[in-house]
Amino acid sequence: MKHKKLNAVMATLSLLSILTGCGTSSSINTPHTSSTVHVAYAGSLELLNNQFLGPAFEKSYHVHYQGQGGGSYGIAHEIVAGSIPANVFESIGYGPVKVLEPAKTSWAIAIASSPLVVAYNPHSRFAPELNQIRRGQKPLKDLFQLMAQNGFKLGRTNPNTDPQGQAFVMAIELAQKTYHLSPDIVSRILGPINTGGEIYTEEGILSLLQSGGLDASSAFLSEAVQRHLDYIMLPPTLNFSDPALASWYHSVHVTLSNGTVVYGTPLTIDVTTVGKPANPNAIQFVRFLLSKSGQSIFQHEGYHLFSPYVMGKSTALPQALRQELNHA
Repeated sequence: MKHKKLNAVMATLSLLSILTGCGTSSSINTPHTSSTVHVAYAGSLELLNNQFLGPAFEKSYHVHYQGQGGGSYGIAHEIVAGSIPANVFESIGYGPVKVLEPAKTSWAIAIASSPLVVAYNPHSRFAPELNQIRRGQKPLKDLFQLMAQNGFKLGRTNPNTDPQGQAFVMAIELAQKTYHLSPDIVSRILGPINTGGEIYTEEGILSLLQSGGLDASSAFLSEAVQRHLDYIMLPPTLNFSDPALASWYHSVHVTLSNGTVVYGTPLTIDVTTVGKPANPNAIQFVRFLLSKSGQSIFQHEGYHLFSPYVMGKSTALPQALRQELNHA
């Protein structure tokens, strides 16, 4: 009991010394986070931001990080409505950034990409065949025929709110063309495009897969790596990760519930500051993403790197970011 009381007294004294600026040398080295950067991101970037980029940024810049995620289009509309206090937006694809234009921003920087994969539960009754496809013991076209079977529980995200959901639909369309599959295989795999029972939230779909609620699910390679999932790689012609294949991706499209037609584009991670003029902390955060430290985190977590490039109105890019791009 005496030891507990002594520890409590010492803890109180330590707290008081820190608050009055008279702490030990260890408290002097503790970063002072007097300001905050608010980052809104696509739900698939949650682990990347909250576990890796955010903490590393705080340590390097002594600026507090706060993050919030969801479907890229849904998050973009919330930013416009003012319900999210974001000053940085990380989107999958440039389409959601356009929702913010012209009032909130007019540019974005494409930083990296993450290929689409098909993640699967190793305890699924279909796992033996999925394992054979993953190992190359069976052709990849068998994957699509397997997913079309009755009883196969496939998960995907909502194409109305999420670029991954859009791209997965179009990947199935490209697979049908590439492997000369039955014309009805797209509907057999996906069901109704916008209202199918296999549509789940981007934040919850992989947890459902891991718990056994699904046999397989659309995912990004980065998510599969971070969550230690079993997955099947798709070739660049189907995975929407290669900017050089933009015209091929553009050959397919998906029609959303409101009638909007979305054509395929590379699924790059596009980042922009939110608000004019740009918040200084937001500029610092984007600079960090472009730095060697930021890029090494992307690479380590399963993202594909390329030379970053500007989308939208390049003349509106803040000078500090233009300089950073020249050194990226």
